[in-house]
Amino acid sequence: MKMLGILLIFISGTSFGFYYSFKPIFRKNDLLEMKRAILILKSEINFLLTSIQEALNSIEESIAKPIKDIFLQFNKDIEDKRGEELYLIWEESLKSNVKNTYFIKEDIEKFKLIGKSIGNYDKELSINSLNIILDYIDLCVNEIDKEKIKTIKMYQSVGILGSLTLIILLI
Repeated sequence: MKMLGILLIFISGTSFGFYYSFKPIFRKNDLLEMKRAILILKSEINFLLTSIQEALNSIEESIAKPIKDIFLQFNKDIEDKRGEELYLIWEESLKSNVKNTYFIKEDIEKFKLIGKSIGNYDKELSINSLNIILDYIDLCVNEIDKEKIKTIKMYQSVGILGSLTLIILLI
């Protein structure tokens, strides 16, 4: 029974360490998926001059979950809440679906600009706002790439050493 407890503590501590070590990589994947969505939106606004709903439909077809869920909710809410400000609908969709992503608070604040740029009637201002968000995503991805190796090793080591320390203290 004691060996089973030791094994359970070791596996759970190690798995927590590995989960936290890969969290930045999951965030990077979500950021890159959001970047794809923004690039599609930007091209729809810039070149095709389609309606917002048509642009959202093309995003939904091309993007993977959980980012897809944000745009699905946004498209559905636009149809349901006609007449309401687009940026309010965007923020509501973002808040309700962000729990499934690995975005941090700064990411969410930057992504709120998407709603303001979509609702803007000036095409150039919309494109510039989306470019600011794309630059932010590129900056975050570069930071994650620089820190990735250090954080992966650190969290994995902390998970293993923490579980071994707890085992030693309990024995």
